[in-house]
Amino acid sequence: MKIELPRRHRKYFETIANKKIGESLNEGECLEVFNKIKKEYEKAPNSFGSVEGKKESALELLIIISNQIAKEYKNLDVKLVQGIPELTKSKSE
Repeated sequence: MKIELPRRHRKYFETIANKKIGESLNEGECLEVFNKIKKEYEKAPNSFGSVEGKKESALELLIIISNQIAKEYKNLDVKLVQGIPELTKSKSE
């Protein structure tokens, strides 16, 4: 699967994930990238109202990527836990 991101998130994605935007990722790599971004989100300081907004940017990136992963791999579902996306194995099918 190739992840498609808005321009403002591409460099941030490549920095965190150590992957290029055009690379094809399998399910395991997608989950690894998702978890790396989630750890960055958890480490980021609260930045509400500041110019940098790293926490909000990481959250937006998480939501975009989790949606794309869930669409690509039907055995995964996205569930929001306190506003943070979680990928879970689907029990249907």
